[in-house]
Amino acid sequence: MSNLRAWTLLCLALAPSSAFAQTASSPTLVSTIPARPAFRLLSEEELPVFEDSFKSTAGLVKAANKTLAYLAKEKPAGRYLRLGERDYGYAVLEDSIRALLEILKSSGSPAGLNERIRREFDVYQSNGLDGTGRVVFSSYYQPVLTASLKKTEKYRFPLYRKPADMVDADLGLFDKKYNGETLTARVDKKTNRLVPYFSREEIDIRKALAGKGHEVAWLKDRFDVLDLHIQGSGILKLTSGKEVLARYAATNARPYNSVGLTLVKTGVMTRDEITHDKLRNYLIDHPESESWLLSQNPRYTFFEVVPLPADGEPFGSVQESLTPARSIAIDPAVIPLGALAFFTTSTPQADKDGRLLGQFPNSRFALCMDTGGAIKGPGRVDIYAGHGKEAATTARNTWNDGKLYILIKKVPPRDR
Repeated sequence: MSNLRAWTLLCLALAPSSAFAQTASSPTLVSTIPARPAFRLLSEEELPVFEDSFKSTAGLVKAANKTLAYLAKEKPAGRYLRLGERDYGYAVLEDSIRALLEILKSSGSPAGLNERIRREFDVYQSNGLDGTGRVVFSSYYQPVLTASLKKTEKYRFPLYRKPADMVDADLGLFDKKYNGETLTARVDKKTNRLVPYFSREEIDIRKALAGKGHEVAWLKDRFDVLDLHIQGSGILKLTSGKEVLARYAATNARPYNSVGLTLVKTGVMTRDEITHDKLRNYLIDHPESESWLLSQNPRYTFFEVVPLPADGEPFGSVQESLTPARSIAIDPAVIPLGALAFFTTSTPQADKDGRLLGQFPNSRFALCMDTGGAIKGPGRVDIYAGHGKEAATTARNTWNDGKLYILIKKVPPRDR
């Protein structure tokens, strides 16, 4: 696997992963309805072996309980979710997680767990990118960056909160055929017309938001800003020594364009040469190119600074903190938030110092706790890796094919 696929495709070529708004152009409506069924119900003969690669299930139990807390608050009335050719009430998501927790307590062995999952759950396999079941797995992490709450000579590059003049219009209110579609924009004061919100170039280079009181923190360089925009949240180590969370608030919904692939197109680097560190070093060595290069990605992310959660992890779309390796981002248009998942793929392993040890086959249970701007359709999954050096290396080196399954507790047959 090339370094480009490991980092550029993940962190530069793809939009941010954590709780990101939909991608929209100037303005363009984007449908997320898949052209073919997203999942199919497997027969008993087609079921995979439900073997978890992790020795400990503590993280799984933690993620499951957080997801149950979300589902307890989210009670869609009169709505159903469809998987394959079947409709289920949303309560089945809670029932499925509780059934797994009971099995984890009482199964006694990997073989016992596998047998009970096969017996007690309907298993739906994602049809993937092309109808063959191929799903591409990437990963994201929470960077740790030094920052200041005030602008100084050292900390000159701002993080902005969501501006008050940025509006999200529900287009379904204007025409039912656009139900579920939103448009992010602003009102141009000169023309009094609705226009796309400011781009990265307009915000960072032309200073469209400067001096308006929207700054929530300041970083040392623009690359740190871009890195945080890509990941969606991060831990800020303030000059006071305190740590806080820069949490995703919104994006300008502009299209995402890869900064790394822009360098490839201009011939500066080849596809196999780009890494996170090489791109950073290139910008340091060529400051005259920095503004132009970074502005090639018009997508812009806005943040809020909040106290760091007790476990140090960011909140996902379920408004609960994510659990490393057990929380995944999916497309809620085809997979319901709160669903219980199982997947098989290859994933990297790194040591605590961030040294890559290799790629290894992996299978595990996970919870659908987040969404992503680039995670669209049944063929994309983003795995939350955590924070720190080990997580950063894991995330930057994950771009592998695999299989995704959604587990639904079997509904008892009705008496006739």
